[in-house]
Amino acid sequence: MIPRDYETIAVSRPSTRMEQGRLVESDPVMLGTLAMIVQPVSMDRQTDTGRSVTVTGYDLYVRGDTPIRARTGDMVDVRGETLVITQTPAAWRRGERMVGWHWHCERREERHG
Repeated sequence: MIPRDYETIAVSRPSTRMEQGRLVESDPVMLGTLAMIVQPVSMDRQTDTGRSVTVTGYDLYVRGDTPIRARTGDMVDVRGETLVITQTPAAWRRGERMVGWHWHCERREERHG
């Protein structure tokens, strides 16, 4: 890959704390940054209630293994906006060898009619 194809992605994890017996959301914890390939995506979905929505976001790709073990719910800063990883990150493997990772992140839903 050509180095300029990669974009710097900041990864953080939401955190919670206990306050008077209730879980309260607190500031996210920064996990680090990665150089990733960014692909814009959009897809139509039907919710459980039958509502049609279009979700937009990015598919993020990185070659090789990464020290950041992203998971669903983590936040990523991509092209100046914060999105949420909404699908379990997928590992590419060739036998025992790690080839890379794919993360899918989304922004808000847009309603149709």
